Amino acid sequence: FFGLILCVGEFLELKDLNLQALLRPPVKFTFEYIQREGLRDPIIFENSDGLGLQMPDPDFSVSDVNLCVGSRRIVDVMDVNTQKGIEMSMAQWRRYYETPPSEREKLYNVISLEFSHTRLENLVKRPASVDLVDWVDNMWPRHLKERQRDSTNAIIDMHYPKVQKYCLMSVQGCFTDFHIDFGGTSVWYHILRGAKVFWLIPPTPQNLDMYENWVLSGKQGDIFLGDKCYDCQRIELRQGNTFIIPSGWIHAVYTPEDTLVFGGNFLHSFNIPMQLNIYSIEDRTRVPAKFRYPFYYEMCWYVLERYLYCLTNVSHYTPEFQKYSLGLGLAPTDLENYDQSGNCAPDGVNAEAGSIDVSEDVKKEEEATAVNKPKHVLTNFEMEGLWNLLGKLEELPDHKKCVPDGIRDPSALLNNIKAVLKQCALDDPKLSYTGEPIVKWPERVTVPPPVLYRPRLGPTLHKSHGQKRTKSSSISALRRRRVRCKRCAGCCRKECGNCIYCHDMRKFGGPGRMKKGCIMRQCLAPALPNTARCAICREGEFDESDPSTYSLMECSVCSQIAHRQCIKVTPPQRCYVFFTCQLCNRCVLEEQDCGAYVG
Repeated sequence: FFGLILCVGEFLELKDLNLQALLRPPVKFTFEYIQREGLRDPIIFENSDGLGLQMPDPDFSVSDVNLCVGSRRIVDVMDVNTQKGIEMSMAQWRRYYETPPSEREKLYNVISLEFSHTRLENLVKRPASVDLVDWVDNMWPRHLKERQRDSTNAIIDMHYPKVQKYCLMSVQGCFTDFHIDFGGTSVWYHILRGAKVFWLIPPTPQNLDMYENWVLSGKQGDIFLGDKCYDCQRIELRQGNTFIIPSGWIHAVYTPEDTLVFGGNFLHSFNIPMQLNIYSIEDRTRVPAKFRYPFYYEMCWYVLERYLYCLTNVSHYTPEFQKYSLGLGLAPTDLENYDQSGNCAPDGVNAEAGSIDVSEDVKKEEEATAVNKPKHVLTNFEMEGLWNLLGKLEELPDHKKCVPDGIRDPSALLNNIKAVLKQCALDDPKLSYTGEPIVKWPERVTVPPPVLYRPRLGPTLHKSHGQKRTKSSSISALRRRRVRCKRCAGCCRKECGNCIYCHDMRKFGGPGRMKKGCIMRQCLAPALPNTARCAICREGEFDESDPSTYSLMECSVCSQIAHRQCIKVTPPQRCYVFFTCQLCNRCVLEEQDCGAYVG
């Protein structure tokens, strides 16, 4: 494969072979633009103005990524020379990335760190139009997505296709060979820092056949695919550029300098035939399940269900899904009692048997054969795509249909969507360019936060008549948590990252439950805070500007805080002082009485 990398270097230098694509961004990258154009051609935006993007500052580094996702997060790393994958912890990857280029023995590349449900998620927002077309946000049952808690991409803990936000960290010299993004997904791609060089091959039938044969040949390391296509084009991306790669485009990527990129994948309704074609190519080339779009056919069923409901108000969801995703029959008490972790069974679901009690209204709906007239007009792209999707699900054998649990009658769903598409074929396509998505979630029942009133208790409930309230003699209010001196060796030391408390810290990838500091950073001389007061005279330090005059001490037994001057020590009672600790008179006398005190 090293020879292929040298070949890439030659292609970077040969200007005659670099056919710069004439990619001109639209005046506005809006939903109406996607309705009209179908998102078929690549688009480059020189800056993010008007896209709705939100990104961290340009000085955001891999160390910051490490802090946000946790140093123990396992990331998939690609060895550039072999194009094989290995695993590293985020801490190991950070150390490698920060190594000077001349000292790196191998070239590694991270292109698949999905960071949803981490602290990094709130720092990155993708283009607003992508949010409107992404199937994950608009088709997948939203209550399932809301159950997601795990930040990794372990399929066993995944409640939805978790492919929306990726962080790509590439060092100088990295090269990713020609490929098509999984499931025929489209890609949004923003260069936060650095640069990238893309080779793009359009997804014509001839090029896709050539790509499939090239993958099956097993000679990818010997052949530069861009040399075999007359219409291969080279694109250079710089810091601040945003790139949209449509479905099916074959591309390779070279990194001329250390680069940090944010991006993501999404399926949409305006190029469904290409998405299904790419998924079939993955079947034929036997791509491992780990590198494919999760829950692909389940998503296809939910797409038909969502279009049917938004066009006709007919739903084939189970009662549970209707309640928690569509809000049908949802009461405020249901929202309060609903456990998003999925541990409790909602109303109508038998947790032991898994059976669902279908109401009479639902049964009537199942028996109804008439389909309401569609309320919206579909674009030609959507019409073609939904017909292809319908045909694909009908031709699948029963053991590969992958009907999700949320669909109660898949046959009725297919029949109903077929009838709706026949009616929509009579509509005028020009009326479909509205700039508003057809499929969107209904508003949920909102539950205002309860107003808490402090009850006024009568005098008989907390004290007797005629009884004077005595002043509390408790000194618990005077006790204060000690603070660091900020001068000793422990305070000046950094966290070790290896002790049990460091492993628990969120900054090192732990759950953050212990709330304890690093063992190596324990203060050797913890001091009393400035708010500490003497239990006898009720005063603080007499001269806070001079630490040498501090006289407030804390009893090491009963934790009473007092000035040394305020404690009258008479022989044979002795006051033992260790830094700001002492034994008060009372504790000394008690120890003498029990015989534990040694003078």
